[in-house]
Amino acid sequence: FHGKSTLLQALQLGVYNKVNGDGREFVVCDPNAVKVRSEDGRFVGACNISAFINNLPFSRDTSAFTTSDASGSTSQAANIMESLELGATALFIDEDTCATNFMIRDAPMVELVAPEKEPITPFIKRVRPLYDDLSVSTIMVIGGSGDFFPVADTVICMERYAATDVTSRAQEIAASHGREIPPAMALPKSSKVRVLQREGLAAEGKVSAKSLRCIAYGDTEIELTFVEQLVEVGQAKAIMDCIQHLAASSKYIDGSRPFTESMEMIHLALCGQGKSVGQQGLDVISRDYPSPFHTLPRRFELAAALNRLRT
Repeated sequence: FHGKSTLLQALQLGVYNKVNGDGREFVVCDPNAVKVRSEDGRFVGACNISAFINNLPFSRDTSAFTTSDASGSTSQAANIMESLELGATALFIDEDTCATNFMIRDAPMVELVAPEKEPITPFIKRVRPLYDDLSVSTIMVIGGSGDFFPVADTVICMERYAATDVTSRAQEIAASHGREIPPAMALPKSSKVRVLQREGLAAEGKVSAKSLRCIAYGDTEIELTFVEQLVEVGQAKAIMDCIQHLAASSKYIDGSRPFTESMEMIHLALCGQGKSVGQQGLDVISRDYPSPFHTLPRRFELAAALNRLRT
């Protein structure tokens, strides 16, 4: 009620330039910052979530995890790892849209369920290594748990939309309640890379993007409701045509090229890298004639759509 989530929403849209004079141009952030959350029911394809999820029943492999109906914790783990895969340098997280068991485990729960029997490595044990090992910052909105106080570099209190630095006080409170920095767990190294395949990219039927949050793609739908940094329908239309362009061209996908490299190539093409206006850019995904309805998406949102494509 005091502006925590409002501030986070302003920051997560700070990846875009604003019109001078409307006030929002004063809220800016790293262009590679990504908002992540839990997303029950989303499709996950061959994603390495072993940094957060392990010891699943029946010895299920989490280094190339695939499911058509992800849980809150597995979806949040996938959203984080997919963002890191694309080069995210900051993560935005709101406690209200997270899976609680993914974020923390308190002492009574640890005592009841031994860590070696628990499949989830909570985010609180990874948040410092993300910064120390990968230089990935985390900005979190929290209103119900002080467990993150000891690991936070800065604690900002929002009161009636006014921000106050309360880092010292938060650390004192954490110490008085016996809250300590949990043992940091280094992120596991992985040599596995995902490779985008052209098979299944082409739509079996008509395609349309009439709203910002869903792309009708042949016999399936690409659900983008929780890809929160999309701001215009034109971005959804561009993503839709990007996927069709990827399916029709062998330039970006050769059966062995890493997914990240394919995304970088299409991103540079969309940005018109090295070409003058009118020669490249968004027109590369227009099939017969330039489309006036496209708006440039980031590679993170384009990849998010591909990661949710169930075909």
